[in-house]
Amino acid sequence: MTMMIKNRSLFWFFFSIFFISIAILWWVVLGFLRDFQSIPPHHLIGNRPSSVAAIKEKDFPFSFLVIGDTHGSETAETLIDMAVKKGSPSFMVVLGDFVRKPDIWNHRFFLTEMTAEIKPPFPVFLVAGNHDIDLTGSKIKESDRGVTSEIYESLYGSRNFDFVFNDCLFIICGVDLKFPALYLDYLRQTLNNHGKGRKHIFVFIHYPPKGLAEHIEGSLPILREEEFFTLIEDHKVTACFFGDYHGHWRGQRKGVNLIVSGGGGRLKRSQPEWGKFHHILKITVEPQKFVEEVITIQEQFKLEDAFEEWIFTNIFPVLGTSARVYYLIFAGFTMVVGYCLLKLTKAILPRS
Repeated sequence: MTMMIKNRSLFWFFFSIFFISIAILWWVVLGFLRDFQSIPPHHLIGNRPSSVAAIKEKDFPFSFLVIGDTHGSETAETLIDMAVKKGSPSFMVVLGDFVRKPDIWNHRFFLTEMTAEIKPPFPVFLVAGNHDIDLTGSKIKESDRGVTSEIYESLYGSRNFDFVFNDCLFIICGVDLKFPALYLDYLRQTLNNHGKGRKHIFVFIHYPPKGLAEHIEGSLPILREEEFFTLIEDHKVTACFFGDYHGHWRGQRKGVNLIVSGGGGRLKRSQPEWGKFHHILKITVEPQKFVEEVITIQEQFKLEDAFEEWIFTNIFPVLGTSARVYYLIFAGFTMVVGYCLLKLTKAILPRS
């Protein structure tokens, strides 16, 4: 009889612990849902005139941040936080692949993280990468979840974007697989129309040219690269920044600085060790020069972020985003917990 009571007590004890854990985790899910529903309608994540207008105007020197291939990682979050503490950047440019895959829920997770957790005190401009848009329509099985070029631009604004800040021209180029040479036409037109007489010109493209280095192999090297090089050299571009290659590389060609910065997230085992480290760049611009500061860190992993992304990509698409549904489920868990605790109490207390 004593053994039976003991076994029954253990059963209800572990059953209670299980449902209490589920209830706590579900409360965390409710917190994620609240963050998602609190995304500001006029946030400063993306390539829009409102983001340019929000840059705090100031004279030289000024600084901006560059990070690439973050893939929604905790490493990138820590790097951004470190860079912000080192000064007051005017804005940040992400060189593409800022989500793991071109699923609308991965993008919603990214926006939630940026606006509710990272909360950068400046605008963030985005370069579209091959992980950010389902250009071929084959990466995402669910037809209603794939992020097309049109959906991407509805979320973040134009893939091709330029602006002038402190008499410096900044050009963001998006490469389209359907029309792979359009980036070059846009770059040429922008340089011709807005590039003359600028103190500096900075260009941002996700895919690096093949001609940079033999070990830098992008997933889609840009077309007509010699024409690209001639264009940026003729217009005396100060620097071009590229992502896609998960590491750091720096070179120069006929006075144009060529910088690869794709170390914001996952590092590939197959790539060479040279330049293989997590980093973010802080670029400080003066009238006659610019200075690069490479901020590095060891890889970070935070279980909460991994769990949150899993919730965004597996739970929210199934149950929707109505808070009522989640509160009803939480109430159900709570009732089960109460029942388990009651049974545990009866199992432990001796019968009269």
